[in-house]
Amino acid sequence: MTQAERLARREQLRVDIGKVELELEQMRAEESRLLEGCEHLYADGRGAATGGRVKICSICGRLLKARDEKLWG
Repeated sequence: MTQAERLARREQLRVDIGKVELELEQMRAEESRLLEGCEHLYADGRGAATGGRVKICSICGRLLKARDEKLWG
């Protein structure tokens, strides 16, 4: 294998690595979107969220996004 062939192969591998890294980044973003919410319920159908200002799931412990609070009106 000549030096030119090695450099060409190296460049092709770098392109392939870039594609896979982009795909991995997209998969991680999708995973974080999927895990963003929590839908745990108690056996009687009530939501498992607990807490006052800061809500957490009592089953998995995940911090839940709070609804925007209206201070007036």
